Amino acid sequence: MNRIAYILSAYKDAPHLARLVSALNDQADFYIHIDLKTDLRPFKELLEDKATFVPGHRVSWGGWEQVGYQKELLAAVLRSGVEYARVVCLSGQDYPLWSNQEIHRYFNEHQETEFITGMNLTRCRHADQRSKIINYHFFRDLGWESNWWKNKLIVASRHLMKALPFRKEATTMIARRKADVFFGSDYWAITLPCARYIYEKLCTEKEMTRYFKTSFVPSELCIQTIVFNSPFGKQALLYEGDYPGLSGLTPLHYIEYGKAIKTLTADDWPVLQRSGKMFCRKVASGVSDKLVEEIDNIRNPQKKS
Repeated sequence: MNRIAYILSAYKDAPHLARLVSALNDQADFYIHIDLKTDLRPFKELLEDKATFVPGHRVSWGGWEQVGYQKELLAAVLRSGVEYARVVCLSGQDYPLWSNQEIHRYFNEHQETEFITGMNLTRCRHADQRSKIINYHFFRDLGWESNWWKNKLIVASRHLMKALPFRKEATTMIARRKADVFFGSDYWAITLPCARYIYEKLCTEKEMTRYFKTSFVPSELCIQTIVFNSPFGKQALLYEGDYPGLSGLTPLHYIEYGKAIKTLTADDWPVLQRSGKMFCRKVASGVSDKLVEEIDNIRNPQKKS
């Protein structure tokens, strides 16, 4: 059975993260990033001997530091020297819907597929989607203590830059050539050679980095753009058509988006069973406990009480 590297980021709910790691702990290793603003101790107390922790980044949603911690996690995977069959990016609020045997079997049956979805924004005609890259987006990585003031500044600057006649090109530069920009989900599952290629580009493509630092949610743009402008793009999941919502660009996860991502409960179990997805998000201690019990009973029927 081929070994999997799970890379995860979390900022709360250490008990659930520990339960997630326990659920997936079968021919797998875990690399974890904890937001620098979060107390690391509860996570290490539960997981220190079960995971590799990488240096923390001060993360703000939509900021470049989300790519920064992804780079940190990929570096740890590559430094391990283990020849993983698959590198799977999850959040600390995910949970598997398939058994570990089913997960390994599926990846083994699709050894060449890069499970990362990309929608081409360079060629997209939808103004709201193109604005993610052609408009300038500032201040998300500011280290201010007050999120209220910070959010006011972010919103004000966004409106100002939208009103002013300054626009970026709808392309970035990779290897000194213009490259189309692609958009997708933070959550993906790629081969180790693809992971190595992404890491090398994140280390060397300074012009591309500058471009995405002023884009909207670069973690949903940068890695997708690297993959779909690479030899690995032919094995990845290109999306063509009208914008399907971010859930439609998330290949292996069931996610229900509204104004915020819905926290799943036992009431959602029938929908999750029909979804055919490998993972679900988001799951929280004290809210999703009965749902997790239902999932565990299906994933591990021999343990059902």
